[in-house]
Amino acid sequence: PPAGMGRDKGKGENDGGGAAKGKGKGKGKAAEPEVPSKGVAAMEIRHILVEKQSLALDVIEMVNAGKKTFNEAAREFSIDKAGRSGLLGWKRRDELDPVFWEAALLCPEGQYLGEPVKTQW
Repeated sequence: PPAGMGRDKGKGENDGGGAAKGKGKGKGKAAEPEVPSKGVAAMEIRHILVEKQSLALDVIEMVNAGKKTFNEAAREFSIDKAGRSGLLGWKRRDELDPVFWEAALLCPEGQYLGEPVKTQW
């Protein structure tokens, strides 16, 4: 489960997609927003991939407390070394785990999720 993922600025020309960054994903539970999946062709995504939910929660807490930036946490804790600072780059729906894609759509641009997202990875 990625410890965090978020969205950056970066809407495509006509795709309505934002970039996913991993910084400031919201805390707590909010009302279920409608998933803006139509019209989003691709998003730029960052994540922190860890094996244990307990570590994911610890990493989110470190970032929330300001002890580490999202990028620092990604470099230190993510087991996915392919992405620099958690950066996966621009991805289309068919390139990502469906649960991860849907979570990215719900994440406000320039922020990160406050809860881990469990995926097949």
